[in-house]
Amino acid sequence: MVEVPPDSSPGLATRLYQHLLNRPALQQWIAEQRLEPATLTFHRDHIEGYANHNGVRSAVRFSLTDNSGWNEVSRTLRPIRELLDPSDQGLPFIGPDDALWLPRQGVGQITAGNLEQTWQVISELEERLALADRLEAELEELPDTARTDWSDHETELSPASSLPRHSQAAVERLQRFVTSPQMVRLLEQEGFAWAGAPFRVSEGRLERLSPVGGWVNLTRYVEAVPELNDEFEALAALSVPLGNALYSTPRYDMRQLLDFKGLGSARTVSETRNLVAWLRTALPTPPPLGDYGALLPQEWKPGTLTADDQKHMGTMADIRLRGPLARGFSALSGVTLQALQADPQAHLDRLLDSPDALAFGEQMAGALRWQVGQGANSTLPRTLLQQLVTAAIKLHVDPSMSDKPGEVAGYPIYQPTNMGRSFSQVRRDIERHLQHNKGLDPKLAVLAAHVCLAQAAPEMLVRDVPESVSIGTPAWMELRLGCALADHNAPGTSRMMNEQQVTDLTTLEPVSDAQATLMQLNALKVIADWGVLNGCIRQRSDSGYSSGDIQEAARVFFRQREDVATAFTTASSELPTRKALAIKELLRVFPGITQAELEGMTVHVASAEDRRNLPVSEPRTRSLVETYMTGDLAPGKWVLSDDMPAFPATAKTPYHHARAPQVTEAARARLDTRIRRLPELDKLLENSVLQHRKKLQDAYATKLKLMFAELPLEDRKLLELGKVELFTLRRETGKIQAEETDALKDASRARHGTLMRVEHGPTVVHFEVFANGKIIKRTDLPDAMELDGVIHREGFPSPHGPVYLPVVRGAQMNLDLDAYANGSHPDPNPAFQAVIVSALGGAFAARELPPSHTPESFVPDTYSSRKTASIVNRIAQDNFYEPAESMLQRASESLPLEKHREARARDHAFLLGFVPFVGAYQEFKQGNISAGLANLALDVVGVAIGAGSQARALIRSARALVPSRLTQLVTRLKPSAIAVPQVKAGASFSDRAFDFIKQSGLFTSAALNPLDGYPQMINAATKGLVKLPALLAGGAMKWGKTVPHLVTAEEKLRAYLLIAAGQASGTEAPVVTPTAGKAGRYREVDVHATPYNGRWYAIDPRSGAPFGTPLNGFQPTR
Repeated sequence: MVEVPPDSSPGLATRLYQHLLNRPALQQWIAEQRLEPATLTFHRDHIEGYANHNGVRSAVRFSLTDNSGWNEVSRTLRPIRELLDPSDQGLPFIGPDDALWLPRQGVGQITAGNLEQTWQVISELEERLALADRLEAELEELPDTARTDWSDHETELSPASSLPRHSQAAVERLQRFVTSPQMVRLLEQEGFAWAGAPFRVSEGRLERLSPVGGWVNLTRYVEAVPELNDEFEALAALSVPLGNALYSTPRYDMRQLLDFKGLGSARTVSETRNLVAWLRTALPTPPPLGDYGALLPQEWKPGTLTADDQKHMGTMADIRLRGPLARGFSALSGVTLQALQADPQAHLDRLLDSPDALAFGEQMAGALRWQVGQGANSTLPRTLLQQLVTAAIKLHVDPSMSDKPGEVAGYPIYQPTNMGRSFSQVRRDIERHLQHNKGLDPKLAVLAAHVCLAQAAPEMLVRDVPESVSIGTPAWMELRLGCALADHNAPGTSRMMNEQQVTDLTTLEPVSDAQATLMQLNALKVIADWGVLNGCIRQRSDSGYSSGDIQEAARVFFRQREDVATAFTTASSELPTRKALAIKELLRVFPGITQAELEGMTVHVASAEDRRNLPVSEPRTRSLVETYMTGDLAPGKWVLSDDMPAFPATAKTPYHHARAPQVTEAARARLDTRIRRLPELDKLLENSVLQHRKKLQDAYATKLKLMFAELPLEDRKLLELGKVELFTLRRETGKIQAEETDALKDASRARHGTLMRVEHGPTVVHFEVFANGKIIKRTDLPDAMELDGVIHREGFPSPHGPVYLPVVRGAQMNLDLDAYANGSHPDPNPAFQAVIVSALGGAFAARELPPSHTPESFVPDTYSSRKTASIVNRIAQDNFYEPAESMLQRASESLPLEKHREARARDHAFLLGFVPFVGAYQEFKQGNISAGLANLALDVVGVAIGAGSQARALIRSARALVPSRLTQLVTRLKPSAIAVPQVKAGASFSDRAFDFIKQSGLFTSAALNPLDGYPQMINAATKGLVKLPALLAGGAMKWGKTVPHLVTAEEKLRAYLLIAAGQASGTEAPVVTPTAGKAGRYREVDVHATPYNGRWYAIDPRSGAPFGTPLNGFQPTR
């Protein structure tokens, strides 16, 4: 450790770090966690140290993705931490009165010249949070559709805001304009010459603040004077990049500030809530190595590897990593394959930090003559050495490095055979592919797959992705779209985030149509891949999908999403119960009272004679609700207790009888009128339950279609082309054949599973289809089964000797009948037991292979298939998992508690099956979520579900969802990694990005403007060959005339997300104009180079020094 002088350049940065560390919110978080400040070490993505709980010390670690609150409270600390410790060695805690001590090895890495930029970033982050807090306070409980005008709300700026600096010249021009003689005369003439009243240009209008409050529009008066109008139009144009507003005095409004930040102008409460979500959006600091592809771009640029460099590096990598003399990496010795697969990122980081790997990086840099600076300043950075090592691994895997999205060394990740498979299953396939087809060592294959996936499929490296987010589900699509947003400016950012943080980005609503179009460009490849996986469109070898292909995939996608949303709503709805229906009907006939008041109301036996004649066990006063539920609420018998007259005083002597109170006829008539309007509750309950069951059957059919659609491709082909038969299973009744009734057979039927036989050509397979979401393929069952049991004659005792009677017995089969009967988890090795198999309707006929398809190329659209629909409808209608009688008993609340719990567990599992297929924005609506499901969710995943809760939370791990002990603190800080509005009235990125039916402007523009570059841009985006920022790079030259609105939107989005990640918008640093060297061309790229040690090198625009590998063949401009 070394003490940093407070007034030195590093000292100023360290003092800012010290100040931020000791802010109240962060200090409170540290106290809540019982942390010992002196033991803390701060890293890029986590904090570690010791906690003291009641005298017991233990090592702890909190990360940005563990729901501990660290992600929220460290938001403004991260930029200065990155400036002080770019190599992530770890920074110590510095108390308010402590000296400034830092690790010795890190002091030399501090770039103090960037302190001003870092302070601006921190100020901007604080300003965003303060603005979000103020907007929320202003909104309160306003309805979503209420109109808003934030230009009427004055606001202050952060000290580091750039808006005053950018506005200065325009403000001075506005001041000259409003004080010009011609303008003064106009104001006097029209009666607006108010002394000292400020002017503003706001959204193209010239306005002046009235002495009585409010802004008066002067635009039409100015437009009538040509000389004034010309200057006003110039001022209006100047105001556009300044938040579309300009004031004549030092004054700013909230609408202007939001617009200046690139968030547009919110006109409604709903739009404002979306802006609050944007303001709270925070991204982690990008990893230094990005997506491990910085040195291997699609097109060469200075500071990257040329084709000759790549060939040379590939040879060196092969010598080291392949063949009998392969050395590999020492960091992999002593590590098991299972440990590598459990946490590949940690082991890759450890390998890249090892002396062995860094020495290999130096060896390659020397062989390539890589240059960084001159003389004593030419030390190779550690990050560069690590980039060289990862580049060598990638070149060893695939020397061509095609960089084709969704592909690793020739393995297509999004091929139809991977439909419905989990990320871990596909990763194991990729590792085997690298071992068997590329000759990689099994351990190296794990890390090589990780390195390649960072660029080919970044969603597969996102943290804490549930297994149910499988390839081909909408949850996977939204994860890919979220990764595109997170990695928009800094590839690799999504690798530092968890699934919830990435997916929540897609619930943001675009702030402009141009921004929505940008996201559609990102979504083109995603929706095309989804269409191929699901069999909606045919796979094309060149990925050249037409607009018709994309629109067809989008049409099927949204039809499926609508089906699932309906099914999900049904599955999360409360079973109508006797009590709920009674309350609903009573509220209808007793308008103006609340449910709580209703449940407190009682009725009294109206007739004094009836009261005297009632048995002692019968109550004279009863609950109104319970009386209706029991069927005793009949006209003429009751009166509301509130209408009963007061009882007279007790008789003083036995000779004076007390008079019973007499109820007025009017009171009895009022209640009788209401009672006669009530329906018969038993019939109402039966009809409501049957309607609910019908909806559940439809939802069950949807779930079965989703299950079939996720079967392996070969099984989906069998299902679509083969003959399909369905069977039910039941136990033996134990009765003789003559005594077996249909009711007994039905009671013994196992309804939680259906056996399916599929025959196609010589192939016969069986599938066990369970209501809990499992489909098990069985190839060990007999091709032909004995149906309806086997009749045996068995002896029964009688007074005259044994009597032999026919009995239906089941065949011995290795099927888990308990799983079929109770919905339990199927036993993978079931024992043989007696099972009676019965046909469930007739067979579904086989069909021919569609024309123009081969058995290899055919990918069925299983979800949309008519055959699939027929199969699932028969299962849902004729073998539904709960009989109507049982559901009616449950609704009558007459079942034992254990049965209720079983039903709740089944309903919860049923609901979970839909979650990966609903949109990330899907919420539980008020009145939809049942109390039973909410309580069960609390038991299962540790978080209560209620109206406004996101449905996607159900599939996340309990650990990620357990509410933090610091809930109150986090609430005060308005945390949420990606905050979302409580009500999603507008269309989110997830909706608009994939909707190429209603939002088809991209294809319309391409059709109307075939020569201006639109078709080429769409084609490139559909193939996924370029990242969006690269696609629009150099927009002023390449796309500036074609899509200027997209270029502007991209620049605003880029600047906004850079700040959200804690980076300065000018991260690339200003280009240094070289003072030496010559301009020229190298590999068809304009470059400025300088000779060094007899070779040409490109000049680093940040430092002005030579860098990269020699430019052999550089041609200076003559």
